[in-house]
Amino acid sequence: MRAWGPAAGWALVLFLLSASPDLGIGVSFVGSDKIGHLVLYGVLGVALAYGRSRMQGSIPHWVLLLVGALYGLSDEWHQMYVPGRFADPRDWIADLGGLVLGYPVAVDWFDRPNRSDRVDSRELT
Repeated sequence: MRAWGPAAGWALVLFLLSASPDLGIGVSFVGSDKIGHLVLYGVLGVALAYGRSRMQGSIPHWVLLLVGALYGLSDEWHQMYVPGRFADPRDWIADLGGLVLGYPVAVDWFDRPNRSDRVDSRELT
């Protein structure tokens, strides 16, 4: 659970935000909600990349991106049943954009061989 805890926790945050009839954020300019979707699902992409980096076996990247995309789709479907909210295909496209931006950046970061939390084999000798 340690590997996937951040992704599961962030999915819960997204669900709770989606279940709120009125977020009351007060930020309103053209496209502001799309930027919000982009950022929130970018974080989900990072969390999915983190989980993959902590697994012994390797899950294909496309599988995790598909999981994120389907979660975003289910999020839009969920909003159809929340008073004051509605499903918007453009929100899902923004979700996909966040995943596509956040995931590969995080994969690159987590796969770097010189990360400080990895032990260099030369230090063991």
